[in-house]
Amino acid sequence: MARSRASRAQTWGGSRVRGSAMIVLVVGIIIVLGCAWALAYACIIPSSQVFSPVVNRGPAESRCAVLTFDDGPAPPFTEQILDILAQHKIIAVFFLCGKNVERHPDIARRIVREGHSIGNHTYSHPFLFFRSRSFIASEIDRAQEAIERVTGVRPTLFRPPYGARWFGLMPVLRRRGLKMVMWSVMGFDWKYHTQAIIRATTRRLHPGAVILLHDAHEQPPPDGIDQSSTVEALPAIIEAVGRLGLTFAPIEKFMD
Repeated sequence: MARSRASRAQTWGGSRVRGSAMIVLVVGIIIVLGCAWALAYACIIPSSQVFSPVVNRGPAESRCAVLTFDDGPAPPFTEQILDILAQHKIIAVFFLCGKNVERHPDIARRIVREGHSIGNHTYSHPFLFFRSRSFIASEIDRAQEAIERVTGVRPTLFRPPYGARWFGLMPVLRRRGLKMVMWSVMGFDWKYHTQAIIRATTRRLHPGAVILLHDAHEQPPPDGIDQSSTVEALPAIIEAVGRLGLTFAPIEKFMD
């Protein structure tokens, strides 16, 4: 009888230990997942202000929208986009990759000559995740030097490739006086065709929208993405903005 009671006590004690271990495991998993979510939010979500204040939209009362284009310049897409913008008298922002500026200096100079703002999009368009501060600084500095050498303008705006931010980026930007600009509307034009780009962009339009499109890609065709669909979609996007009673404004209108 005594042995039976002892056995039951041991079983109960073992169950309590296993139950406690399971609770600790579950709590640990929840903490890890929570930390992973927080890190992902800080590093990926365009509206995240965790690392540093960013511009990703303007005030609703402005009744304005901003067009931004990443990854260029590259023929013929940047030139075709510039033609459309000139036709509609719209000023946009082009976030330029330093290596593409060196490849196509005449187009980069045209962007500036026609009154558009330019920003730094790094030199070679790398993912910045898990990169050292020195690597990030080198990419930004090489782009700054290439853009200024070709256009005569030293950018004050920056957008990280893929929107990916990492530790060390903010100190680099602060030391160089660069302001980060993200977005609130994405056309997904690196994977969609014309009509899907139009739908993805126009259904998310709002007062103060900062619209992300692309005039090039880090790998030009035939290995990369053909941005002709962006060119084809742009007039319909411009028209949709007008139907909402919004006007296009320079990004500086949204800056502090």
